[in-house]
Amino acid sequence: MRLYLILITGLLFLSEVSEAQDKWTLEQCIRYAVSNNLDLKITSIENEIKKEDLSQSKRNILPSVSLSSGGNNSFGRSLDYTSYQYVNTSQFYSSLNISGGMDIFRGFIRQNTISLRKMALLAGIEDEKQLQYDIAFVVMGAYYNTLYYNGLAEIAAEQKELSELNLKQTKKQAELGLKAKSDLLEMESRLAAEELSLIQAQNHFKTELLRLRQAMNIENTGEFEIDLQTPEVEITAGQATTPSEIFETATHFYPALKATEMRRNVAEKNISLAKGQLWPRLSLSGAYATNYASLKGQENTASFQKQFKNNAYQYVGVSLTIPVFEQLGLRSGVKKARLNYLQAETELEKKSQLLYNEIDQNYQQLESSLAEYNQLVKQVRFAQTAYEAAEKKLAQGLISIIELYDSKNVLGQAKTDLLKTKLQYAIRKKTLDFYLGKPVFEVETSNAQ
Repeated sequence: MRLYLILITGLLFLSEVSEAQDKWTLEQCIRYAVSNNLDLKITSIENEIKKEDLSQSKRNILPSVSLSSGGNNSFGRSLDYTSYQYVNTSQFYSSLNISGGMDIFRGFIRQNTISLRKMALLAGIEDEKQLQYDIAFVVMGAYYNTLYYNGLAEIAAEQKELSELNLKQTKKQAELGLKAKSDLLEMESRLAAEELSLIQAQNHFKTELLRLRQAMNIENTGEFEIDLQTPEVEITAGQATTPSEIFETATHFYPALKATEMRRNVAEKNISLAKGQLWPRLSLSGAYATNYASLKGQENTASFQKQFKNNAYQYVGVSLTIPVFEQLGLRSGVKKARLNYLQAETELEKKSQLLYNEIDQNYQQLESSLAEYNQLVKQVRFAQTAYEAAEKKLAQGLISIIELYDSKNVLGQAKTDLLKTKLQYAIRKKTLDFYLGKPVFEVETSNAQ
């Protein structure tokens, strides 16, 4: 019997754990969204392509070697490759050629190409990181919006419940002749309005839950429940850092800024590549070739092995190519490369300015949310006390139904504003923590090879 009770208790515990795991937390939603985002998958594939481009640019330094071989059987008048005279008979001819070449000097184009493609890959990796964080912030915003409308529905349900209790008491008083029928009608009208507010809040909750699913790219099959527990946020008295200090920290790791910086470096390397086209090109080449020929009906033809050995020839050559006049196209390329660099430099400056403005704005909004939160905590406490006092006054006939509802609406609005401010504070706090380099989200990023 004791063992049976232990097994039942264990099964109930596992059932509760399973139910708890069915509710998605914010971290789980973010991880799922990052793992299933199609734009992120496309970016990851693009980075794999850039990685292969980098590897190929390194292999391009190696010499090139090619092997060719062929054979043909000619009929009629043709050149006899054994005597180099024209004959009028069929002939079989085959050849073998091995050739190779490499650049000795090419204006450092190959080396600069390797550097350029490495920086392009690093920029792509930073883009992938930024996209992951962007997805995380979108999911977080949708998640907190869902929590807000769920809290709004709970407040509306609480308001409706209070109205139902007051209506029940008023009905009893109306039956005893202590309340007028008009008061009863007023309360029923207000209750209907609060029922509508509850339905609207529940519909908003469903809409935000759908947006969260879409942000996560999760299929709309089966039930989808999130942890509706409002996150506990540590409300601090003030920030220990300034916007300038946060910006200074963010510049060392912020992916979007690092990607723009890498593209500026790519533009700078393109200037070197364009200049490299103006330099002379020195290259080395060599080849080994041989052939075999046989005339039909000729009995004294040398053997295949002997002809391949005797007909073999080799060569090694060095070539120098100097660009003399290319319709000034090469110098135009250098000029455009410099202009592209100035454009990339300006883009980096713009991105830095936008980052600072965003940090400054979030910092000020966080301070504002803190001040509003502290004031709203007091307002909720005072409104709760005022509403309880209004209920007592209504029972004593000292105030009207409308005054009671005014007091209750003030309480409901204060709770709504407090919930909204608390969630806004949480989002802005996480945003600033992200700019400070703190591990706000658990996302996996690629590494350069």
